[in-house]
Amino acid sequence: MLNDDHEAEPVPHDLPQGPHPTQPYAAVPPQYTPPVPPSRRPDSAPSSGSQRPPDAGSSPGRVAVGVAGLRTRRSFPVVTVGVVVALLAVVAFAVWRIGDIGGSTPVAGPTASVTPLAAPATTGTVPTPTSPTPSTSSTTTADWAPALSAFYTQPVSWSRCSDKTKHQCATIAVPVDYAKPDGDRFELALRKVSAPNPSKQIGSLLINPGGPGGSGTEYAQYASFVFSPQVRASYDIIGFDPRGIGQSSPVGCLIDNDMDLLFADDPTPDTPAEKAKLLADADAVTARCAVKGGERARHMSTAEVARDMDVIRVLVGDQKLNYFGVSYGTMLGALYADQFPQKVGRFVLDSAISPNQTQTQEMTYDIQGFESSIDAFTDWCVARSDCALGTDRSAARGKIVTLLDEVEKNGLRTSKPGLETIGEGWASFGIFMCLYSEQSWPTLNQGLREALSGRGDTLLTQAMTVVGRDASGQFAASSYLQAMIPVRCADWPRSPQTPALAAEEATAKAAHPLWARMTGELYDNCKSWPAAGRTPKGKTLAVGAAPILVIGNLRDPATPIGGTKQLAADLDSGTLVTSDHDGHGTYYAGSACVDSAVDGYLNQGVVPRNGLACGPSPAVP
Repeated sequence: MLNDDHEAEPVPHDLPQGPHPTQPYAAVPPQYTPPVPPSRRPDSAPSSGSQRPPDAGSSPGRVAVGVAGLRTRRSFPVVTVGVVVALLAVVAFAVWRIGDIGGSTPVAGPTASVTPLAAPATTGTVPTPTSPTPSTSSTTTADWAPALSAFYTQPVSWSRCSDKTKHQCATIAVPVDYAKPDGDRFELALRKVSAPNPSKQIGSLLINPGGPGGSGTEYAQYASFVFSPQVRASYDIIGFDPRGIGQSSPVGCLIDNDMDLLFADDPTPDTPAEKAKLLADADAVTARCAVKGGERARHMSTAEVARDMDVIRVLVGDQKLNYFGVSYGTMLGALYADQFPQKVGRFVLDSAISPNQTQTQEMTYDIQGFESSIDAFTDWCVARSDCALGTDRSAARGKIVTLLDEVEKNGLRTSKPGLETIGEGWASFGIFMCLYSEQSWPTLNQGLREALSGRGDTLLTQAMTVVGRDASGQFAASSYLQAMIPVRCADWPRSPQTPALAAEEATAKAAHPLWARMTGELYDNCKSWPAAGRTPKGKTLAVGAAPILVIGNLRDPATPIGGTKQLAADLDSGTLVTSDHDGHGTYYAGSACVDSAVDGYLNQGVVPRNGLACGPSPAVP
């Protein structure tokens, strides 16, 4: 298709083309942060070439071990199926929408870089940049500490990205440790999609697709699928890869075998020996990540990424930061607003999680989100003549539990070399990922039908696509799994198991057996991480900031509506808009009501009524 600069923009494989529809849904997406417009969503499953970040958000305390952790957004994922699921949940939003559009075209790396900062001065003075900053804002040195001036005033050289778009790419430097600005540095990759008419431009809109681990530069590449024409006309869309991730000095603390281990272990151990192996593997992978990642891995917290965003704000010439974040990206936005409340411009936080969530709240939200999503899927499925679960809604859940029991015992056959037989880890992860969007329900139905006959190709393809694993067993360097341990362990305080918490979890699992199977073991594998978590909790956030728009779907399996409502309440100036909708990601996903509220806020600064409730969208065919 043609972008705003009238040049061919890479289009994901099998992505339907056409203008953003005013009427909802028509196809089937997979998973990337903000939702892709309905008319642009493929009916087929995403190709193995695209990667979807399953957004797990960052949550307090322990998380499901292994793959399960990736799907549950819990405090912190250990390294097994449970863990991976929780994590991928948040990232999934970003990937679902973009990577899910089908096989994505590889994103070319930036060809421009920042002029290297002068070597740290031994006298403690700040080096003078070699050329003036391109910023035209009236920001002054009062906006930052003198020791950070070299970063806030560094010259940035934008040049055309090394792909077929007219987007601009650049690299900037930020300190690994803001308390030691003369030390090591991360180089952050940026991509800018320029507004077509600078004279009508409001400013820049910084974006994050979720994760942790989502690539903002890739997200920006698909700006025309993520944002309305009105928003694209008003802002330079700027994506960045967070520190240690993607093209921003990637840490890459996990090897392929470690990531495979997350899926190979039994996420729901039945014996003490199975459980011991699961937890031991989780601890071992975390320890290896800490050693391989070194100091950089210990400085990948969300709060530190938020500080990087302020450097970006100044370097692009904005007095205040305008921001759009999805899933895990909402916590990033919340922590920026909390650290820099007077620098908040127009903020949209889509499918949210709050830094203040307790473990009990997290579990409650997880259950509510999963139950509402599985109910919606089974209602849709049993109404169809080809439903793999039959026609009895009350029996549908039990069939999935029975299926997973069988998979745990005998596995599923696949045609993938090296994964000729997969276990519950891969299968349950594939199931959960298909719940991210109602457009993926037909794919889930197909995957369940195959699994009931002993085959797991569809579920495995879904899972591999999300985590960036190819048929040869190699994981993409930008796999979201690489960010899972460093970010979560840096963000959250340690959360040891207590008798009260164990009893609470046991009661919840007994009452919600299918949720229990998808969650797996809950465990704090960060106890061996060399640095303590830093995310602040338990207070009103962003006191004195301008109004912040928080939006979410009522039935979101990855970032349940309870967390979205909590963040809106925790923010001093939060304004809540909800959508009676299924899936992960709210804006530009088929609700004209939501789109109107967001566009009016971003373009005219009109703050919608707090508590605005948008109605349902048409059902998936």
